Amino acid sequence: MKSKFKVVLAAALFLALSGYSYAQENYGGALNTFLKFGNNSSISANYEFEVAPSLTVSPEARIWFSGDNNLAIGGRADYYFDSLLGLVEPWDIWAGIDAAFITGDGDDFGLNAHLGVEYKISDLIGIIAEFGGGTTTAGGIGVGFHF
Repeated sequence: MKSKFKVVLAAALFLALSGYSYAQENYGGALNTFLKFGNNSSISANYEFEVAPSLTVSPEARIWFSGDNNLAIGGRADYYFDSLLGLVEPWDIWAGIDAAFITGDGDDFGLNAHLGVEYKISDLIGIIAEFGGGTTTAGGIGVGFHF
């Protein structure tokens, strides 16, 4: 049952990432890079594609500095609360989930939830803070590059 769930989830992620995408506002077309802290210290990156107003999906990769895990490849989905909260540039606030297959001696599958905030210091660059919980997540800081 566990491996069937993984196959279905992986197929859903790949279909979502290869489906329709269109750019609106500032939610799609961003490369986000993170330095994550805690027991799961790592670096990660994702590239966002907007699939609906205020909703993005992203392929994601993560490399650990130490511990049992080595590399994670997966995807994430984020919902931006800017329009609901009446936020204007330069702020973005979102919440989302991410899932990934992991290589190494530790977990073989990670499922996490996160909450993030970004302050855009220019049209092209933003400073990001993200907090979360789950099987392999850790809080982190990052830089967003908007195209």
